[in-house]
Amino acid sequence: MGSLNKLLKTGLTVAGTVAAVKVAEKVKENNPNGIQDVNGDGKVDLKDYYEETKKAAQETFTDCKQKAPGTLEEARRVIANTFKNS
Repeated sequence: MGSLNKLLKTGLTVAGTVAAVKVAEKVKENNPNGIQDVNGDGKVDLKDYYEETKKAAQETFTDCKQKAPGTLEEARRVIANTFKNS
């Protein structure tokens, strides 16, 4: 059971890393000229970066949610075949 636990932890770490990279890519895609003053306070500060990152995370989540059904079915098939063959 220890190996399965390590594998699960590794998978979660990889998934988190991939999600962070996807959000960062979406921020760059949404702001090709850099982040601007999005909250209208007259300056570009941490609040603007927060708002843009939040927006990118929501868009990334929506994209993943739309792709998830097919990916989830594929994962179920692979897991079922793995345990059936062992």
